[in-house]
Amino acid sequence: MNKIIKIVLIAFLGIFFMSCEKDDDSNYVLPASTQHVILVYLGGDNNLSSETYQKIESIREGWQGGAEKKLLIYTDPADTNPSLIEIVRENGQNTKKIIRNYDEENSASKEVLSRVIREVTNLYPSPSYGLIVFSHASGWLPGGTLTSPRSIVMDKKQEMELSDFAQAIPDKTFDYIIFEACFMSGIEVAYELKDKTDYILASSAEIVSPGFTYIYPKSINHLSGSLSGLRAFGEDAFSWFDNRSGYMRSATFSIINTSQLNSLADWVKSNCNQDNSIDINTIQYFDRYSYRLFFDFEDYYGSLLETDKQKSELSALISNCIVWKNATPSFMKDYNGFDIKKHSGFTTYISQEKYPFFNNEYQQLKWFKASSSKK
Repeated sequence: MNKIIKIVLIAFLGIFFMSCEKDDDSNYVLPASTQHVILVYLGGDNNLSSETYQKIESIREGWQGGAEKKLLIYTDPADTNPSLIEIVRENGQNTKKIIRNYDEENSASKEVLSRVIREVTNLYPSPSYGLIVFSHASGWLPGGTLTSPRSIVMDKKQEMELSDFAQAIPDKTFDYIIFEACFMSGIEVAYELKDKTDYILASSAEIVSPGFTYIYPKSINHLSGSLSGLRAFGEDAFSWFDNRSGYMRSATFSIINTSQLNSLADWVKSNCNQDNSIDINTIQYFDRYSYRLFFDFEDYYGSLLETDKQKSELSALISNCIVWKNATPSFMKDYNGFDIKKHSGFTTYISQEKYPFFNNEYQQLKWFKASSSKK
């Protein structure tokens, strides 16, 4: 894994930011052998607040940690101020060690996310970092455009958009980003984050509550910075949903290798005529609402091609990008759901006349600029 490793020498652990309150951690010394740090960012200052507590307890219960791995949780529930905690082993049991307490703040702002990442990487130097994000989400869509769900992180009525999320993360910070959030496996999301992380684990459709809560005790320990560990996490998540019944048997997960996205964008630009008119009703979709905004990537772009050779080339390029995927046969069929006949691992937006605002906003994305054949 090609990664620029930054070793930060800290003279004092008491370096603080304007918005935070110091805890007595001056005697805390990070072992020099730390090889991987996991940051869990829980944006729960909304109607998901109770789930943030469940997830923290689930992680605390199962975390094995050790000298080589550290786990930090930034949590912002609705009923108290946010904090940064570490799960540590003390007196034979896992406990929550408070690293920072903060004044009330907007966890959906890029400034807060950026500060939290900076604090973690400064206080916990490591050659390898991973990020898990939990909140409401709606992929690349601009803030305030959907009633539910919304953007990437939601704090009360404030939303963090994709571009802000990307700007908050320094290049090459994370080995992986896991989105415990809806509609985040879009090509638009992946391309915006391709310089921030090596891999993305996300869902094409929604993630049915309780998300990853019940897999955390075992699966959080798979994560070590390796692709095999990330895949084991994804397989556990999929297996949990696949073994449920009724509407709960609904899942669409994939792992995206961001290093291959430029090749895919170049090929799409050279081979796909996006001015071609298609019937979007024939394309696999992944949303349950009156709108259709999230379509299967290969199903759509394949429909723009003329030859079998082109379609084979597209499939090969997608396979290079999607290193693992799995989906249930259907998604919440009794709740305005759909059958899953195609699942390439990516979704994409398709411009539609009735959504001029979305169409214009879409053209501002890095994916559109890199891949569009339109003049």
